[in-house]
Amino acid sequence: MKKAYDIRIYGRVFNVGFRRYVHRYATANHIVGFVENDYADDCVHIVAHGEEQELERFTLLCGEGTPYSYITDMKVETVESTNKYADFQEIR
Repeated sequence: MKKAYDIRIYGRVFNVGFRRYVHRYATANHIVGFVENDYADDCVHIVAHGEEQELERFTLLCGEGTPYSYITDMKVETVESTNKYADFQEIR
């Protein structure tokens, strides 16, 4: 079953390879969407679409972070799944 999440990750997530980490695991778990730094909200913003089981595994990996990151909060909101994305993009 296809699902989609809007994920916001707070903490030390800038300049620690976090977007690259998310991109790698999204691609490995067949997730489409994007990851970007949201400086206005001081977080990393992820939109992720995929099969429910893969999306759940991906979300757990995002919450673990990189060895250099420090996650203080993670907000996950279920959103409507669309066919808008063909792959996963790291937006700079």
